Amino acid sequence: MLGLWYFINSPLVFNLPIIHQFSMKHFFVAGLLAFFTTALVAQPTIFGQNPEKPRLINGPVLGSVTATTANIWIAYKGSGQNMMTLIDTVEKTVYYPQGFHKINSRKGIVALVMDFKGLKSDHIYKTIFNAPLALHPKCIFRTPVDTAVADFDFLFGSCALMNTDFSRFMMPGAASSIFGVMKRQKSDFMVWLGDNIYYLGKQWTSYDRMFTRNLNVRLGFPELREFLAAQPNYAIWDDHDYGWNDSDKKFPMKDSSLVVFKGFWPNPYPEKQTFAGNYFTFKYYDTEFFMTDDRWYRDPEGDTSGDFLGKEQLAWLQEQLKNSKATFKFIVIGSQVLDDSYWGESYAKYPKERNKLFDFIANNNIKGVVLLSGDRHYAELSKQDWKGYPIYDFTSSPLTSPVINYRTMKGYHNNYNVEGTKLYKRNFGRIYLTGPVGNRVCKLELRGIGGKVIWTREIKSSELERREVSTSKKK
Repeated sequence: MLGLWYFINSPLVFNLPIIHQFSMKHFFVAGLLAFFTTALVAQPTIFGQNPEKPRLINGPVLGSVTATTANIWIAYKGSGQNMMTLIDTVEKTVYYPQGFHKINSRKGIVALVMDFKGLKSDHIYKTIFNAPLALHPKCIFRTPVDTAVADFDFLFGSCALMNTDFSRFMMPGAASSIFGVMKRQKSDFMVWLGDNIYYLGKQWTSYDRMFTRNLNVRLGFPELREFLAAQPNYAIWDDHDYGWNDSDKKFPMKDSSLVVFKGFWPNPYPEKQTFAGNYFTFKYYDTEFFMTDDRWYRDPEGDTSGDFLGKEQLAWLQEQLKNSKATFKFIVIGSQVLDDSYWGESYAKYPKERNKLFDFIANNNIKGVVLLSGDRHYAELSKQDWKGYPIYDFTSSPLTSPVINYRTMKGYHNNYNVEGTKLYKRNFGRIYLTGPVGNRVCKLELRGIGGKVIWTREIKSSELERREVSTSKKK
């Protein structure tokens, strides 16, 4: 998407150092420099640091959280692997990370994911830093209650174009205020549907440029930093945070892109992952999320028998769905799934593979399936009956990127659009899961950039299963 924007929005990436700690006698001068630097490029700067000392550069970002575990991301420079701990705010017990995953930039900056284990259910934890630091958001979270079913809600969205150079003041996509609105929702977690950042110009041409782009975006937008620390985050990618516009399996830097993505998003990847690509699952009470990779295996468009998820990932998804006991099963895909208008990218352009997945869901009566998708730069709910199974596709896009009004596209029409659900404005989705066992309800909600509810739809768990299709003719 956004091929024209992708061409004209090539930013100059400013690799300015980052403010951290400095002596009192330099406070005034450093403060003035920090002010003007932030005004120009909106990212902090470090002054007078000993390179051997640990320096927090960015974070924390809260990732996967379960009743007993948490994954948290930070970026630092120096000897800082143990610079952050967790404290139980009631028992005052201190927890140290028991696992690490880190990647480095050419300039010695480390992106670190820390694994905390042995936490207690329904306890509140707070991050504690063991080194002086400057601007960083508070990260306080509660672990889920250790029970099979509970009421909860989550946010989701896609397409967050945020420029870190001077063009942010001239181009759309600088409106990061939506993240402040989303933070105030106080939801249980956030699901990122892809295009979480945009590689622009030549930023996708090297590992270090991709690393720098990810870091600069998180440095440049305080509201984004605050939001990333406010609740757990789970993320997949789409074309712009994978590679170039509409990129597929032929993208030459895919291996480096995967390393960078996993280094910046503290997702609950399997400890011994035997497959290539960027897909995983996670559970939350009686729901399960199947986070898919729509780029790594994707064939170029044009061959209707081509791969989209790919044979290996499709087999994995089918096995996971069949074994899942979740009431609701959310399949998260970067591209829209049901729209067959052939404007823009869609799973519908790969009908052989997509129909195989739909047949599997219907024939095995995999109950509770709901699709979440992004990419389109507008929002809508789509619904298609497939062999008696009602398949819903809830598309939320964009968060900050320019809106594309498909009403101006000649011949455009989504045959499966649910009337009254299209929105050609920036937005995010919110979903509530409520009700007792056996009578659970999934409430879909679309909200505008200011948080106002645009529309709602409710789906009972009992509706998401196959119904017998009558073959009798009307008399």
